[in-house]
Amino acid sequence: MWQRLGAWVIKNRLVLLIALVISTGVMGYFASKVKLSYEFSKAIPTDNPKYIAYQAFKQKFGDDGNLLVVGVQTDKLFTLDVFKAYVQLQQTLKKVSDVEDVLGIPSAINLQKDILTEELTSYKIFTDTIASQETLNEAKNTFLSLPFYQSLLYNPATNAYLMGVRINKDTLNSPKRTQIVAAITKAVNEFTAKTTIETHLSGLPLIRTVVADKIQQEMKYFLLGSLLLSALILLLFLEALALHCFRLRL
Repeated sequence: MWQRLGAWVIKNRLVLLIALVISTGVMGYFASKVKLSYEFSKAIPTDNPKYIAYQAFKQKFGDDGNLLVVGVQTDKLFTLDVFKAYVQLQQTLKKVSDVEDVLGIPSAINLQKDILTEELTSYKIFTDTIASQETLNEAKNTFLSLPFYQSLLYNPATNAYLMGVRINKDTLNSPKRTQIVAAITKAVNEFTAKTTIETHLSGLPLIRTVVADKIQQEMKYFLLGSLLLSALILLLFLEALALHCFRLRL
């Protein structure tokens, strides 16, 4: 059986090689059309009661899957030089493509009642004209006196401060999110280098992007390794087959 198969392969080797090249080209063409999905994969059926309840919750309260957070822990944030760098960080993050808004201490507002109209008017606590440590301390005292921001933007017990970056949802479901996360990471690293304060990044956009990029990179190595291994096995098989047929002829 193997002798007949080997003889048939050698006899029709040209036709088999052409068929192999054509089939490889066709498979390579369709392989080039394969794209990585950037959307959430559904782990449970859409008619599941828990999934329906989750969708109702998102429709009512919104979705936080597009929020990336920047956290620092330091007791020097309200020193003039560090705070200016923190303000610059927020301004840089706002300029990143597809970043819709940035919530942080530099943009915190306070409400004040107008005596004449009896209406509440809002104003920024940390204005752009802060140029001295004394003025910054006054704004800091006003900010810390507002219980609304406690546990939202800062934790007084640990000196931890948070900045939230909201990214466009549609962009997060596209390959462009890699560039956005890279730009945010670059801005945060520049803040760290300028102030020597360790900065932490977290949030679903960061996790999804890092994991997806690693999978995409590993898939390239896996496909290349599979191709080389398949070629090596085929080469060894053909060499063994040719050697067997050569011995039979002898």
